[in-house]
Amino acid sequence: MGYCVSIVRVEKNVEYAIERTIELLGWSPKESTYLIKPNMLNAKTSEEGVTTDPRIIGALVRYLKERGITALVGDSPGNAYPGKARMVFEKTGMMETIRKYGASYVDFEETPANLVRINGEVVTSIGLGSPIMKSSIINVAKLKTHMQTMMTGATKNIAMGSIQGSGKSLIHEVGKDPTKMAKAIVDIYEFLRPKIALNVMDAIVCMEGNGPSSGSPIRLGLVMASQDALALDMASFRVAGVDPLAIPYIKEASRRGLGPRLPDEIELLGDAPVAAKFRLPSTIASRLTTFAGAIAYTVLKSSVSFDKSRCTKCGECKGICPAKAISMSSFPTVDRKKCITCYSCHEVCEHNAVIIKKSALG
Repeated sequence: MGYCVSIVRVEKNVEYAIERTIELLGWSPKESTYLIKPNMLNAKTSEEGVTTDPRIIGALVRYLKERGITALVGDSPGNAYPGKARMVFEKTGMMETIRKYGASYVDFEETPANLVRINGEVVTSIGLGSPIMKSSIINVAKLKTHMQTMMTGATKNIAMGSIQGSGKSLIHEVGKDPTKMAKAIVDIYEFLRPKIALNVMDAIVCMEGNGPSSGSPIRLGLVMASQDALALDMASFRVAGVDPLAIPYIKEASRRGLGPRLPDEIELLGDAPVAAKFRLPSTIASRLTTFAGAIAYTVLKSSVSFDKSRCTKCGECKGICPAKAISMSSFPTVDRKKCITCYSCHEVCEHNAVIIKKSALG
């Protein structure tokens, strides 16, 4: 199978850019209904580099509706509970876009979870959102760095964002072991892969540094697309200046044959990619190895604390902590003996109140 990734520079017209990326791929919708799944981690906006640009979702909805196809839009944000997704969609402007273009909003948390059996190496069963199980999917990711996995894109967006409710915490809990975390992500992705019709990458405003929520926005002005999520991630991470095979879950998916084995197997279509160099998270120690010149990475042991001047005492950090290491009094506090440094608290905090202090590399 040949793997293709289309790249289009966004000037002003996002709708044109989306149509062009699809046209370059030669993709055409074959189903009567599609679920468009953006990255709606929390209530921070696309311009902050956190969530998917609503203009991309609007363009995809319009593309489908012009062809008589029903468009559903939904996602499960971090630390999801009934009502949270709707709040996130409203605050980011995504709900306004859904109404404007005539799509239907679906809330993963307002429908019963589907407990599915997965023949995975780490994950054997997981609760997935009902809309995910019922529809063909257009997976719309955001190009970002990630404190736990170094980078996040299409593969992780569909795997983690499809899990309903507190199930995400169970996956983050294995994140203290990067190899197990990689296998868990790929277990879920492998199960969902046949349902994905198209993958789109929002690389208009991305995130570098301490992503996926508290890093710095970096503007690339691109949209990218592929029918294969792994190919899209490999191409996108290269644009960000990161070796895709240095990322454990990308390497694991490649090992299982769930896409291209190497980035050089991917054909790039459209505009020439930009050459960026994203700042990596402070939790990631990158260095050149002496063998084959490949980039390896290590997750540094870090400590978690809170900036009281920023903290609103909302309790999101406590709610998502898989190790139950955070307690709430006047402000959140961390039991360092229980903390597994999965950085889930940092990921869901909308106020940049979680402070990660790295230790020296041994």
